[in-house]
Amino acid sequence: MKFVTVLAVLALVVVATTGKRRRRGMEQALKMTAEGFAGAASGPHYFEQRLTHFDGSNEQTWQQAYYVNDTFWKGPESGAPVFLCVGGEGPAFDPSVTVDSVHCSNAVDWLEETGALFLAVQHRYYGCNKNATVDCPVNNFDQPTEALKFLNSKQALGDLAQFHQYATDTYKLDLAKNKWISWGGSYPGMLASWVRLKFPHLIHASVASSAPVHTKLAMPEYNDHVAFAFGLADVGGSDECVAAIASGHAEIGTMMKTDDGRKKLKDLFPSLPSADWLKTRANQAMFAGEGVAQFPAQDNDPSCTDPACNIEKICDMMATLETDHVAALAKVASVQAAWDKTGFFDLFAQTKAADELPAFWFWQTCAEMGFYQTCDVGSKCMYTQGLNTLEDNMGPCTTMFGIDAATVAENVNYTDLYYGGLHPSGTKVLWPNGEVDPWSTLSVLKSPGIEQPVLYVKGASHHFWTHVPKPTDQKPIVQARLAIRKQVSDWLSEP
Repeated sequence: MKFVTVLAVLALVVVATTGKRRRRGMEQALKMTAEGFAGAASGPHYFEQRLTHFDGSNEQTWQQAYYVNDTFWKGPESGAPVFLCVGGEGPAFDPSVTVDSVHCSNAVDWLEETGALFLAVQHRYYGCNKNATVDCPVNNFDQPTEALKFLNSKQALGDLAQFHQYATDTYKLDLAKNKWISWGGSYPGMLASWVRLKFPHLIHASVASSAPVHTKLAMPEYNDHVAFAFGLADVGGSDECVAAIASGHAEIGTMMKTDDGRKKLKDLFPSLPSADWLKTRANQAMFAGEGVAQFPAQDNDPSCTDPACNIEKICDMMATLETDHVAALAKVASVQAAWDKTGFFDLFAQTKAADELPAFWFWQTCAEMGFYQTCDVGSKCMYTQGLNTLEDNMGPCTTMFGIDAATVAENVNYTDLYYGGLHPSGTKVLWPNGEVDPWSTLSVLKSPGIEQPVLYVKGASHHFWTHVPKPTDQKPIVQARLAIRKQVSDWLSEP
């Protein structure tokens, strides 16, 4: 990617000015919204969406939410583009998405310069509230399998196509002049790429950041890549660190087999309910099958300040107790528990409350995606091996949704066939991925054809470049943002 190297010398100057423009634009948009003026960041707005795009006899509809930033919109006659921010798994959109977006800040930061219209479409399920009264295609989830049958990527793409028509009419857009660019990261990145590939007559180009478009049943690559990331010197890792983490977890696996070992683990990890709690395989898996502490690779942040909050800080801590790797792991877990707000260390967590929504993403893993992150014996996984298998991951598909293992496998295989996996057919899709990100192992790292370039961001975690820019961002992140702009600019200049 020659343009990354060429643009590197401009990075610091451009980011400084871009940051100032963006802050000014955010302030202007929020002020205009507060005062109720036209031409500002606003939402939610609603449009009537079909419940299903694949049953012509079903006339049911629902109200789908979208958000707008037209602060700098030059109007349809200007030929300015339309930036489509795709919703997906993760927190539901709110008005802040128009000025401060985790998945689409690349687009938000560029609005003043391009005069683009920014439209963010809420996903049909991930925007649901707990009572399923708004932003949701169904009214209740008493029968999850029935309620979730309209949750899949194909329906989501149909939503975007229908929204395209609605927005074109509402804003009097000219498809030839006002070219649409789709943006997203992770699952929204997958959708952003697929909406371009499936509807090239509607979407001019796409930036599909950290998009694992190769659907796969078992994904040992994920935890293998976590180990790879912890060995990277450019983010503070080392081979010695990986060996220490793996050795500690292997020893924990041995300790959990005896009464004396379990008692020692209870002393080292006070959050464990009891020593006897570790007697069952299920509890052993909960404790050590996916790591006894947090080992961020997908969300590694080199600028974080809490103890043991990133790869470098964890590896530094593992080195303080060179000969007792179990004690070192316990220390990592202890300091993380002091600032953790995710509930990672809450081993007493109960099943979801009665009014809580079903596990939308897990449904999609069973019905479409797979992505079961295993830690198999003999793999490179750093955790206690053999406690997190494909069977362990797939079991809930049957118990929760009545989908048997063979059907799950067929579903995942068909999704890959339908979209093309790592070899999708089409043009004008940019595939950025981060070196540290485990999801990159199932994303497009080698260009599948003409006008599908790849961008590999050294030292970067999961679509880190799509986040709001910060002064602490690594140089490769800054360069990636510039490279994305350069590529999209080139595509916008094409017919």
